[in-house]
Amino acid sequence: MSGRIIVLSPRLVNQIAAGEVVERPASVVKELVENSLDAGALRIFCRVLEGGRKLVKVTDDGEGMSSEDLRLAVMRHATSKIKSSEDLARIETLGFRGEALPSIAAVSRISITTRRRADQVGTRLVIEGGLEPELTDAGVPVGTEVEVKDLFFNTPARRKFLRTSATEIGHIQAWFVRLGLLRPDVHFRLEHGGRKLCDAPPASDLAQRAAVLLGREVFEHLFAVSSEQDGLRIDGLVSGPEHSRSNTRSVFLFVNGRFVRDRLLQHAVMEGYRTVLPSGRFPVVVLKLELNPERVDVNVHPQKTEVRFEDTQAVHHAFAVAVAEVLAKAPWIQGKPSRTYLVQKTAPERAAGVRQVLQRYNASAPKATRSFTWTPQKPADAELPMHEWRLVGTLWDTYLLIAYGDRLVLVDQHAAAERITFERMRRSLDEGRVQIQRLLVPAQVELDAGAVSVLEDQRERIAQVGFELEPFGSAVVNVTAVPALLLEAPLKNLVRDVLDELMEVGSGTPWEKARLEVIGRMACHASVRAGQSLSAEKVRALLGQLEGIDFAGTCPHGRPVLVEFDKSEVAHWFLRT
Repeated sequence: MSGRIIVLSPRLVNQIAAGEVVERPASVVKELVENSLDAGALRIFCRVLEGGRKLVKVTDDGEGMSSEDLRLAVMRHATSKIKSSEDLARIETLGFRGEALPSIAAVSRISITTRRRADQVGTRLVIEGGLEPELTDAGVPVGTEVEVKDLFFNTPARRKFLRTSATEIGHIQAWFVRLGLLRPDVHFRLEHGGRKLCDAPPASDLAQRAAVLLGREVFEHLFAVSSEQDGLRIDGLVSGPEHSRSNTRSVFLFVNGRFVRDRLLQHAVMEGYRTVLPSGRFPVVVLKLELNPERVDVNVHPQKTEVRFEDTQAVHHAFAVAVAEVLAKAPWIQGKPSRTYLVQKTAPERAAGVRQVLQRYNASAPKATRSFTWTPQKPADAELPMHEWRLVGTLWDTYLLIAYGDRLVLVDQHAAAERITFERMRRSLDEGRVQIQRLLVPAQVELDAGAVSVLEDQRERIAQVGFELEPFGSAVVNVTAVPALLLEAPLKNLVRDVLDELMEVGSGTPWEKARLEVIGRMACHASVRAGQSLSAEKVRALLGQLEGIDFAGTCPHGRPVLVEFDKSEVAHWFLRT
């Protein structure tokens, strides 16, 4: 009786393996364009029909191949990128596995035409569905052209899972943007059905390329990142917190010249934005990490978009710090629309809201409360010009309405005070000098069982943020000292909330992360509340303090501190433009 186990044919093996590499037409574009980049191309043009089902054609001006190299290039695990197992530890090319072309050839009708500069004549190779290749001479220019027709024609089960042409071309465009951001020096062009979708000529730097691929509006909200520590070089662009998205599609991360989808790096980026973006919002980020190839493993998955780092903690820290440092330097108002922090609403929506506010305020507020002038106290390194501020008034004892040069600014007094207190407390913790105020008479606070256990388990952390708490019976604590900054906060609620926050983050959470949550909760209690009336002197002090801190554009929970309108926008409301 014959055995049940058989050796699969090479053709079937290739079709199975193709499933890991060729997920959809965008996978074909990605692999072919990466090959072009590895070949030193400076012009890469892609033409697509029917979302890539019917045709994907990539033409480049790279170094080309000899006829012998072309014949080997469509064989599985044939590559010019590595020669030994040692080379896997220091990969510096986009391709290296020798799987892309044979995988594509196994599920399509493919032709490859190529010529090297030193050759008088080029070579054309044709394969249909993974059958034996046919090679002929061809008179072609230097470079390589790959035509992939009828993708998945011989694997109908795979073909039926493709989406509409619009969806598939969207995935292709996404890869073109990623690779275009990776290499600003290369001319990229994408056409679909004769219509030009993307044309990105060579750019002198990443910022110019971002303006083309991400749009001028996005570009206007980007800040440059440049950081180096412990052999980790990080460069790129990050958006201010006012320009965020509801998903991570605009987070572009690259490692040693390779686009990656890496949870560690993405988490590190969000740590940098931790106290300036609300939950569920994500920034626009283009960040490139360069490190010794031996410190990162790119041989994780056939699609080559996953990596593993030798020292994950060092990489995470470097990314988070690089982002946070840039955001800390972004002033809360510079007098430039491209660098102000705006609420995520359209101009008409903002205009309508402010018109209603002004109408209600002007109808009710006495004129005597509406104006005084103030020249802000400016730190030595601040970027503001010295302009006169004028408080027009307060709205519902919550929002400060300010005229500043040619701008109208609305400030949320609670959000502003919360950010100020948060940054002062964070700075005190960083410097190890949290000032405490001892109470003449200890205050007693009743706790639930969970809070009591936190007090026992995290006593050192509680002391670090400035509290001295002593058990008084089984469910009561004596408060003998509090942080000086929080002396006027409602004591009992403050203590309970701090213990609740420590319980939520858990003792296993690193203190660098946990303390931000704790002091964020503390700052909320200690800040001016919405609905609390402020004197002119207190407003002056609040705005003066706001100018001298980092991340002043948002509260610690990511809500905006202010919204801003320039003179031309206000004029537009009244049809003066």
